[in-house]
Amino acid sequence: MHTVFVEFEFGDLAPMVFEALKPELQATPSERSRVELRSEVGLLKLFIEAEDIISLRAALNTWLRLIKIAEEMLETKI
Repeated sequence: MHTVFVEFEFGDLAPMVFEALKPELQATPSERSRVELRSEVGLLKLFIEAEDIISLRAALNTWLRLIKIAEEMLETKI
């Protein structure tokens, strides 16, 4: 198994970014990877576990893109 853990510092935006991304956790695009996302006191924590490095990279790229888009949308709204 391959894993990656990333923490993002969002300050007050962390809970809002988490809520924006929560529906994405319901859809499982691949059976070869598992994703956990948590919000804790100004941090967004992303954990990805995958059977192979290719699946890990694909899941990580997807979630990094989703997080970036959610952050950008919230910043333009504020």
